[in-house]
Amino acid sequence: MEVYALVGPSGTGKSHRAAFVAGEHGVDVIIDDGLIIKGSNILGGVSAKSRSTMLGAVRTALFTDADHAGKAIELLKNLQPAKVLILGTSAEMVRKIANRLELPEPMRTITIEDIATEKDIKVARYMRNTYGKHIIPAPTAEVRKSFSGLLLDPVHVLLRLKNRPKPKKAVEKTLVRPTYFRLGKISIADNVIDMLIKKTVRESGVPVKVGKALVKQGEGGVRINLTVQVTYGINIHQMLRQVQELLKNRIEYLTGLQLLTIDIIVSKVDTGE
Repeated sequence: MEVYALVGPSGTGKSHRAAFVAGEHGVDVIIDDGLIIKGSNILGGVSAKSRSTMLGAVRTALFTDADHAGKAIELLKNLQPAKVLILGTSAEMVRKIANRLELPEPMRTITIEDIATEKDIKVARYMRNTYGKHIIPAPTAEVRKSFSGLLLDPVHVLLRLKNRPKPKKAVEKTLVRPTYFRLGKISIADNVIDMLIKKTVRESGVPVKVGKALVKQGEGGVRINLTVQVTYGINIHQMLRQVQELLKNRIEYLTGLQLLTIDIIVSKVDTGE
């Protein structure tokens, strides 16, 4: 197995360019911030960006947890990739990750300065330091399957590597904002979600009146119990399905929280009498 290292300080755009570097060198698997990524699929691992503290994020990126490392080792043994790209803030960090995952020492180290211009790096640092924005080198639909508590948006890029005249093919990545940030921890209060629920249903025009909303936030995502009043004569099952889809799409988009369940109880049917 050949191991490559992509090295650069935090926030300089390594994850943004990881897929392109992998393509340049025929790399099968990318290891970035605790994740094992192949092509457009997250195959395993735990995202450092899902941690609530910076220290927790660093430990996750280094695979310090025995269970996390053990599962990654087993996955890599089953995959048997010919080439692996490991991202890290330093060559020493990459060596530590390779050692913990029982991989060979990196045969080649690529620095962010090798593949990005000074202007590109400056812009990446600004976005990280000012807005706390990070990139996960996988499509948003793939990231949403496994992670919660992140603000997500897809990013479609047609990126040129430094000193390369032609851009590579377009790749979708995911822009995320971790729950930890240098200006403080980001959290969303239950009453804010409650207001979003009522506003979303009200503006949708669906003939239903929202009553009480009970919001439960946990490690894996959010569970919502909702009571509604409906008008007699409508297709209740179809209407409730529509409400579930509206809430799921709207709340996940605006908050980045993963909705695990939306249970709706009809508390009253208005007959107009």
